[in-house]
Amino acid sequence: MTERVLPGPVADLEGSAELPTSKSLTNRALIAAAAADGGRIARPLDCGDTRLLARALGSAGWPVTWRDDITVGPRRATAAVEVDLGDSGTGARLIVGLLACVEGRSRVDGSARLRERPMAPLIDTLRALGSEIRAQDGFLPVELVGRRLAGGAARIRPEVSSQFVSSLLLAGPLMERGLDLTVDGTLPSRPYLELTEQVLDAFGATVSRSSPNRWLVSSGGYRPTDFTVETDWSAAAFPAAAVAVAGGRVTIPHLSAASRQGDRALVDILARAGLDVRFDGHGMTVEGRVARAFEADLRDTPDLFPALVVVAAAAPPGSVLSGLEHLRHKESDRRSVMLDNLGRLGAVFDAGASRLEVVRGVDRGRSHRTTATSADDHRIAMAMAVAALAAGPVVLDDDSCVAKSFPDFWTMWERLLRGSSGPP
Repeated sequence: MTERVLPGPVADLEGSAELPTSKSLTNRALIAAAAADGGRIARPLDCGDTRLLARALGSAGWPVTWRDDITVGPRRATAAVEVDLGDSGTGARLIVGLLACVEGRSRVDGSARLRERPMAPLIDTLRALGSEIRAQDGFLPVELVGRRLAGGAARIRPEVSSQFVSSLLLAGPLMERGLDLTVDGTLPSRPYLELTEQVLDAFGATVSRSSPNRWLVSSGGYRPTDFTVETDWSAAAFPAAAVAVAGGRVTIPHLSAASRQGDRALVDILARAGLDVRFDGHGMTVEGRVARAFEADLRDTPDLFPALVVVAAAAPPGSVLSGLEHLRHKESDRRSVMLDNLGRLGAVFDAGASRLEVVRGVDRGRSHRTTATSADDHRIAMAMAVAALAAGPVVLDDDSCVAKSFPDFWTMWERLLRGSSGPP
């Protein structure tokens, strides 16, 4: 753990923010390449989570070579294997579906925090499909005896995460009859399933929807493919939020306006808050400063919450964020941690389990240091860097956790700060 002093207040940022590529697409492409027994992934995100999944696939028998690109080879015969996914919830959930559908015994485990994150909806559905799988009360560690499952019709109530659905969809092409999957109840983070469909399509699998909550995956398997990962919209939230809080103009290169990433919703939300957001074919430019209270339903885009609650706390009072009920199941209880951190900076919220309203914003007149915690959560650490622009300086207890998704975040951040006009 490394403490960092986050400077602020700061006004009028000017510059360019280079972003990493998508963690979500990199992880899904790793699973698809393994299922295809081959593939190359160009422009992968090199971060803690993706390295953990690549290492786990290697332990499970797939040769994974990571240089600038990633190549995955045909699986080698293995005895019983153990894989450790550390803190990677996405990696653990995706690999369980894969290992359930290939021959061999395996055990999937992770950190103490990952053992607290739910797995039951995925485990229950795999059991219903005939998988031999054991877990204590629906949490890691999970033990599997893998084999080609018959597949066919199945139902899942995902409750807290669409990752369970993605895991099953990615496993579907390996099943004898494919997969006819119906989702019951609410489906959080729905846009991430479009990324799963994108990867399935790219690797030659056939997937379609017969209704908004029913997916049909054919049994034809995968085709080894060259797949290029696009720039990450989740990471774009932090430099864009920085402009909203401090003002100025920042260009974010290589962002696609036509991306299927759900966090592209950031554009419309910032526009409602009074910012000018435009594309020029090379990327996105954000200009202005948050000028008014805004409302945003984040049920489908929960990763935007840490950055956007900072923007809301820097705006005139009255902003409302909703769809927050699943945030406690992330790397930390993001809702509680962010409200505590921002409360130390003077913000007051009317907060329930799924909705909050800003009653009073952060104190932009502060001049003394305040401590804040990252809670070992990459998105909270990056969000508090944004908060310091309005009400810093802030002493962050740990800056290293950004390596989970954005290893070069602090380099990018310091470059942006050098382009500011200094204190407001």
